[in-house]
Amino acid sequence: MQKEDCDCVGVDVSKRTLDVALYRGEVDWKNGHIKVENNKTGYKDLKRWFRSNGIKKQKLRICMEYTGLYAHDFRIWLESEGLVYYMVDPNRMHYFEPPLSIKGIRQTKTDKADAFRIAIYCSLFYKSMSPSHLPSSAYFILKRLLAERLLYVKQAAKYKQQRRDVSLYDTVDSRIRKEEELKKLNSYIWRTEKDIRSVIQSDSLIKRNYDLLTSIVGIGMVIAVTTIVLTENFTAFTDPRKYASYIAIAPFPHESGTSVKGAVRVSKQGFKQAKADLSISVLPAISLDPGIRSYWLRKKAEGKHSGIIMNAIKFKLVLRMFAVVKRGKPYVIIDKF
Repeated sequence: MQKEDCDCVGVDVSKRTLDVALYRGEVDWKNGHIKVENNKTGYKDLKRWFRSNGIKKQKLRICMEYTGLYAHDFRIWLESEGLVYYMVDPNRMHYFEPPLSIKGIRQTKTDKADAFRIAIYCSLFYKSMSPSHLPSSAYFILKRLLAERLLYVKQAAKYKQQRRDVSLYDTVDSRIRKEEELKKLNSYIWRTEKDIRSVIQSDSLIKRNYDLLTSIVGIGMVIAVTTIVLTENFTAFTDPRKYASYIAIAPFPHESGTSVKGAVRVSKQGFKQAKADLSISVLPAISLDPGIRSYWLRKKAEGKHSGIIMNAIKFKLVLRMFAVVKRGKPYVIIDKF
């Protein structure tokens, strides 16, 4: 990047504060950083800091990591000011190493240094990224409801395991309490799912994509909503391969020089919950979709490992999800005809 292309700013977001770093081809530890409160007062201070550094709105590019609700108010302010910003995958930033020519960044681990690392990342990659935009309020409600449902599901799974494995050693009252708690958790799950469906109905864009996703064999409510949340209703991700990489189902080579020749395999880095949820969709897809079933049988006959075939089917489902949203038409099983 040439120095005059733009002013790249990295923001390390926390609940109460924002660490903001300006990168113009070099790290200015003394004057290129400011720490402000993560509220309206802090945003005004940040705006004055931009002016004092001669930063023009047209040349400003801001990058920050996905931090959930902590960045929500800041994103609202950025959009009200008409500023261009990019949301970056935290996993990608975690493994990003600035060029060796930039001294002191690799060895330092502070909020200030993290802001500079994000700014350097922005300077290197902003041209290949799409500017971010805040989703509708329904998106954030869905995100919280999905997290709430997952909490109840995990708690219910523990009670089910105890009922199955150690109930023999429980007292009668203990078993009754666990059954009551499990019944209560199942009720919470049902009510949360009811809320999720109600929120989906309230937003036409989310409902459109939800209906398209659930037209695919094997894709139910949880996977459809999870995909909508993680892709910000298909605005944060438009490339299915990048999304597959994000949820750790895209295979990568493992080799180095002439001595290390590992098999192509999926990465362990990624949003594993989405990958786990997608695993549930594989069996109904094999059972009910003739194309998926024939693919499964063909690969098994070739001697492929079941895990490899299942991962490939997950990737096929991801491709279908992005395809139906792009076309705007429900999925049709052509093999039936």
